[in-house]
Amino acid sequence: MNSEKIPPAHSVDFNIVRQAIVDRSHALWGSEIRIAWPHTRALPETAYKEALHRIDVRRSVSPPSRSHKFLHIDQAALMNADLHKQIVQTAQALEKRSPPLTLCIDNPLDALPSPVERRAMVRQLYKLKDQCGITLAYNNYRLDTKQADLLIDLELYNYIKMPFPDSALRLSLNTRSDLFDRLYDRMLALINTARVCFIADTVEFADSALLAKHLPFEYFQGGYYSPADCL
Repeated sequence: MNSEKIPPAHSVDFNIVRQAIVDRSHALWGSEIRIAWPHTRALPETAYKEALHRIDVRRSVSPPSRSHKFLHIDQAALMNADLHKQIVQTAQALEKRSPPLTLCIDNPLDALPSPVERRAMVRQLYKLKDQCGITLAYNNYRLDTKQADLLIDLELYNYIKMPFPDSALRLSLNTRSDLFDRLYDRMLALINTARVCFIADTVEFADSALLAKHLPFEYFQGGYYSPADCL
């Protein structure tokens, strides 16, 4: 058992937050851990290390779980060698006791201005998947997301998380446009070609949950289903 003590989150000005992810029958399917950070600067390495400690099954004496574990992480943090090592160790610890660790990644191209940086990040993503079977989730996919906005083709990812509903979709429903139908068709195309699963994120109200059930989302997350817990 890992006996390393975890410092209180408030002592370094960040909080570890966990929120449930449910399936179409509203049964618990998994959970996502993210770090609440009130600053615009990059998160400290210690924040991600603490989050990984929360996920690491070696700290628990409970039986194996089928609950999927997501960690929301900034892409820049993946280039940290020490953090990369701990991610791999945590993923390897999960292998025989639960489904693979999933990294939920923000991949804004403007954060990687040079081709050299972009190539290095793509190599790092493939390295993580090849080393220990980590799965990846593309975070913050929107109706206006274009191929040119992507660091790499969505086929690399296992999941696509989409804030739901976003402002464009709400507007389309009010104006009776065909945007809803086009979104449905685009999601089906990605499911068929990229073999991804869609997760409706930030679902806060009953009408949003009902609308999401009319689209090919496999999983759902947000305050409507379960409020986030501060660990």
